[in-house]
Amino acid sequence: MKTFIKQFFEVSGSEVKESRNRISVKLSDTLREHFSLEELQLVFDARDVDEKSELVTHGSYVLNTIYNYLQDRGGKIVSRLDDRYHPTRDELLNSIKLDHGKVTALKSKKEKVVDILFNFKVTYLSDEKIDDIFTLGVDGTGAVFESGEYYTNAVMKDVVPLQQKGSIELSRKDLEIQFRECLKAASERAQEYGKSLQNEILKRLHRNVSRIKGYYTAQIQELHRNQPSYEEKRIHLERENELKLKEEIDNHKLRIVLKLLSYHIIERSEIRISAKLASPSSGPDALLEMVYDPYLGEIDYGSCPVCHANMERIILSDDGKIGCSHCSFVCSTCKKHFSDLQHAAACVVCSDPLCSNCQTGCHTCHQPVCDKHHHVCAVGDETVCQTCLRTCCVCRKDLCADHTFECQATKDNICFEHRVICNGCRKIYSPRYVQQLGKNEKICPNCRTPF
Repeated sequence: MKTFIKQFFEVSGSEVKESRNRISVKLSDTLREHFSLEELQLVFDARDVDEKSELVTHGSYVLNTIYNYLQDRGGKIVSRLDDRYHPTRDELLNSIKLDHGKVTALKSKKEKVVDILFNFKVTYLSDEKIDDIFTLGVDGTGAVFESGEYYTNAVMKDVVPLQQKGSIELSRKDLEIQFRECLKAASERAQEYGKSLQNEILKRLHRNVSRIKGYYTAQIQELHRNQPSYEEKRIHLERENELKLKEEIDNHKLRIVLKLLSYHIIERSEIRISAKLASPSSGPDALLEMVYDPYLGEIDYGSCPVCHANMERIILSDDGKIGCSHCSFVCSTCKKHFSDLQHAAACVVCSDPLCSNCQTGCHTCHQPVCDKHHHVCAVGDETVCQTCLRTCCVCRKDLCADHTFECQATKDNICFEHRVICNGCRKIYSPRYVQQLGKNEKICPNCRTPF
C-alpha cells in the first residue's frame, strides 16, 4: 500500500519526500483542491501518529479520498519513459557478461514496448469491512509483475505524461487481453489475503454464536413449565434463536469485491539482442536472445534453462549449453564446463563435481570417486575410493575389500599371500600376530590349535 500511495502522489505531480517512518506530500494544484489541504504528513503505523500526521490504513480518509479521486477523474493515464542510455554496437557487446566463451556475432533491434499498470480496489466484506488498493503491471508478453519491481519511485519521477488520444498505439483487443491476465493475478492475490482473514472471522463468529446460544438458553430456562403458554413461548424462542444464528452466520460469510480504479499505459524502449556464442573448446555454438533496457542501462539475460532463476551472467558449457553461475560447474577430472550441476556427481571423498564421462564408481561403496582419490586394487584391478581402500599390513599393497582378509586378533588387513589360516577353526590371522606370540603360546586363541 505504501508503494501505491507514493506512486499515486508522484504521478499526480505532487512533491513527495520520504523519511524513516513517514511520507511528506506537498500536494499539486489538482489534488490540493480535492483534499482541501496544502500538505499531507502520512504514516503507516499507529505508533507513529501525532497531531500533524494522518494514518493511512484500510478504509482511512486518505485511501478513500484517493479512491474517490480516481473514480471522478476516469480510468486512463498515458505516459512515456524516455531512454537514458544510447549504446553503440560495441558498447552492447562489451556489456554482455559472459564466462567461458565469446560472442562471435551480434544483432540488435530497438522497438517500442508498452506496460500497463492497473490500479485495483478490493473490498473484503463480512461482519467488518476492509478496503485495500494495490497496483499490478502487465507487459506486452502478458507477464504480470508487481508494479514496484520495475516502476520504483525513482523511475516514476522520470515518466512523462502524454496526450491520451493517439499518443500510443494499443488496440482494444490487446488491452482486454492484458487486463484479463492482470485481473486473474489480482483475483488470486485477493483470494490469498481473504484466506488469511478467515481465521479471525471464524473466531468472531464463534464468540457471537456462543453469546446468542447462551442468551436464548437462559431465556428458555427462565420459563415456568406450569404456565399455560410455556410450550408456545419455548417454540417461539427456539425459532428466534435459529433465525439469529442463521443471520449471524450469513453476516460472517466473506465476500470479496474487486474493482478496477484506473490504468496507466507507459511506453518505453527495449533493444532486442541476438548473440551467437562460441566456447573456447571448439564445442557447438549457442544462440542467446537478450533484452537491453535503455532506461536502466542493463541487460536481461532471461531465466536459466536449468533452475529458471534470472541469470546475472552467462556461462557457456563445452557442449554448447547455457547456464547461470549457480547451475554450471567445471568437472574436476576433465576440466570441462557443464551447465547442469543437478546432474553432476560429487566425489565421495572431497565432493568435487564430476561429469557423466568422468564418473568412476568405487567397487566397494559404489559411490563416484575423482582421480585424486581413486586407487586400483593390486589384485583384481578394481577401482576403490580412498575411504574404502585397504592396505596389507605386511606387503603394503593397496587392495579392495574383496581381496582383503582381517586378522581375527588384531583386525589388521592382510592380503591373500600373507594370511595365516588356523588348521582347526580356519580363522585367519596376520603373520605379525603369530610371530609376536611366545614359543609355547603359538596356538589359535579361538580353538587352541597350534599354528
